[in-house]
Parts: sequence; C-alpha cells; structure tokens
Amino acid sequence: MPLLSHPRRTGPKRRGWGVFVLVFLLHAIPPTGLPWLDSAPLLAQALADDGDGGGDDGGDGADGGASSAGGDSGSGGQDADPGPREPELPVQADGFSATELIALDPSPAALQRAAQWGARVVETSVQAGLGVRVVRLQLPPGIDARTALAVANERDPGVFDLHHFYQLAQADAAICEGASCEPMQRMDWPAASARCGRGQTLGIVDSGVSTGLPALRGADLRVRRFVTDAQAPSDTTHGTAVATLLVGQPGSGLPGLMPRASLRAAEPFFRLPSGTLVADAVGLVKSLDWLVGSGVGVIGMSLTGPPNRVLQAAIERVQARGVLVVASVGNGGRNAAPAHPAALDGVLGATALSADLRVYWRASQGETVDFALPGVALPTPDGEGVVRPRSGTSYAVPFLVAQLSQSLHEGVLSRADWRAGSGVPVTDLGAAGRDPVFGWGLPKVAVRCG
Repeated sequence: MPLLSHPRRTGPKRRGWGVFVLVFLLHAIPPTGLPWLDSAPLLAQALADDGDGGGDDGGDGADGGASSAGGDSGSGGQDADPGPREPELPVQADGFSATELIALDPSPAALQRAAQWGARVVETSVQAGLGVRVVRLQLPPGIDARTALAVANERDPGVFDLHHFYQLAQADAAICEGASCEPMQRMDWPAASARCGRGQTLGIVDSGVSTGLPALRGADLRVRRFVTDAQAPSDTTHGTAVATLLVGQPGSGLPGLMPRASLRAAEPFFRLPSGTLVADAVGLVKSLDWLVGSGVGVIGMSLTGPPNRVLQAAIERVQARGVLVVASVGNGGRNAAPAHPAALDGVLGATALSADLRVYWRASQGETVDFALPGVALPTPDGEGVVRPRSGTSYAVPFLVAQLSQSLHEGVLSRADWRAGSGVPVTDLGAAGRDPVFGWGLPKVAVRCG
C-alpha cells in the first residue's frame, strides 16, 4: 500500500558517525546478501481480535503494543521474538522509544535492508479491520532511534518512523465551584439524560477504567488492554473519569451524558520506569482497530503527541469506514505546536471551557480547535472512586463525543455537518465564525434522547 503523506516532518540537521557507518553498510552489502532471511522466523505476527476488555497538564501517557488475545479488562497476548533481547537504552524524554522504529506495510526488501545494520523485527501486527500491517523493530545497542530513522530513510524513504509516545491531555485538580459541577446544563443537554445513548456504541482510547465503581455499575462497558508488556503498570485515574462523564449511571451521584450507550474502552497506556504514563503508536493503532471492529460510531481520544505516519494512516482508515474521531487539542498554551491526532484532517479537536465560558487557560490554540466544551473543574472519580474536580482538554472530548453520537443517531446532523462545522448550532464565544481559541464555539444541538 502506498504510504500517505506526512505533514510537518523535518529530517535531522546533523548526522553523527553512526549514520555514516550504517550508510556504508547499506551500500556495501548487496540486497541479496542475507539469504537466510527467507527461512528465519524473522516476523512474529499478532492479529488483533474483537474482544472484551494523572499526570498533570497533559500528564498521564502510555505505551501500548499488544495483542491477539485478551478478555474483559485483561491483558492481551503478544507475539514476541523468542530470541534473547539486548538491554534497553533509556527512553528519550522527548516522546519516543530510543530503542525502536516502526514501519507501515514495509516490503521484505526494506526489512532486509534494516536487518543488515542490525535492526531486528520483534512484532508484526496485522490490523485486519483497518487493513494495515505495522512492524516493530528493535535497534542494535549503541544506535539511537533518530540515527536509525535517518539511515532507514536513505534507502526506503517514507516507510519507517519513530515509535512515538502519546500522553493524556489532563491537568491539575482544582476546587469545584458552583455551576462547574453542572456542565451538562451549559450546552442545553436534555434534562431527561437517563435515556441518552440508547442504541449507540461509543469508543474511547484512554487509560484503564475501574468498572466496579458505583457510578459505572450497570453500564454497558467493556475494556480491553493493548500493551506490549502485559506486566507494565497501568493507571485507571484518567480513563475512569472520562468513562464516567460518558456513561455514569443515573442515581449514582455522577450521571453521565450517555448512560444508555454501549462504551468500548481501549487501554493502550502503561507507565514507563520514569513514572510517565504513555501510549505508543502501535498500541493506538491496535486500539483503533478493535474499536472499529466493535461497531463504534464515534471514537474519543483524550491524548496528544507528535505527528506519526503510522497513526495517521490508521486514523484515515477509521474515517474511511464512516467513524468520526474526536481528540483533545492539548494543554500546551496558545503558542504550542499542533497536537496529534487533533491536527489530522477530519479529526474534530475539542478545547475546554470553564463554568463562565472562558477557555481553559492552558488550552492549546490554533487551527486544530473545532469546538469548545466543558472541561474545567469537572467533578469526576479516579480509579479508587475518590471524586475530585479535574481540568484539561481531555475532559472536553466526552462532551463532544456525546453530541456527535446523539445528533447522528437522531438524524439532527450528519457527519458532513460536523466536519464542516459551519452548520452546527453553537454559542459563538469568540470572534464571529470560527476562531483559533474557541473554534466554532460551544455546540448546542437540539437532541431529545426520547
């Protein structure tokens, strides 16, 4: 499959000795110089099936890879290279694995050339629902990921990428104040919300969810974990908050927007040794594949990270199947670079509003902002059930997911209406029309939930 164009990519400005050594190897060894590749068990395959399943200010992140097998709230199986593994280098602080590259639908020749300078395939993940094949490669000791990518691009441009990490777009807890505890009222959500979501399946890509909490007891909620290392520590604070905002049950004290919806929660997040919660690009792709296979109509991604060609291709496949994707615009402030996946074409970016309809002071701004929704000082439970007010563009995502899904279900608006934006009923909060702070404004779609 031809690789899709990748926006805003720049190559390294300077290459060290590692690049020259590897380039020499690429040109010195002929492509047919490793005949043993044809017979060696180089590629392990993991087929993702349908199945069950804060950091502060952009805080919790995660690394996900994983699996062809798994159950409710369980860890998926993984196909690992049976050979001995080299010691891992420290993960770089700038958002990617220092010891890996990933590739989208690489040819056998491309993998052979990578093997010539020591890259070793540790996983091949076929996402049948999206029609993509992602290969994860372990780098040899002493070769960092940026150098390896530069070398790989010498012979196979546009095939390989860094294995980027993505983080949840949440921020500090704060004291709940008055109307901020009643965010549904700000967007004229039906008072009889106990019926909202009936006949609809929603998807989120987030951290873990504590499904046994009182607010979620009785909800149609399935969680599946997608991480490479089944033993990697996870976290349930952020995912539990987002799930409760969507499907919190009536009478629990924390009613959600869509309590009658079926919610499928993909968990690709885990903690790095540094304590940072992240999700890697492969885990995100596997999560999307499972959600599409589960029949979701809208997917919420309350996370941010850098551009990545593999993730971009997967999201374009999701959109081609008629599924809308919502993502947080990030908490980097007005001068932050565009966050992905919100910056991708067709992904609807959500920013956060306070009770007095001011934009969240840490929210990123720019062309990625499509709509503004409640997301400041929202009372939500953590994984232990402790209710605290939380803020961040993460928490605006479930409000937009709910509006999208219910309006599509009732036929009030179409997918094209939402993607165009101009025809969506809103309270315009900034400059007339769309602006870089509020996007089109606060959606107020006349849904009934009848």
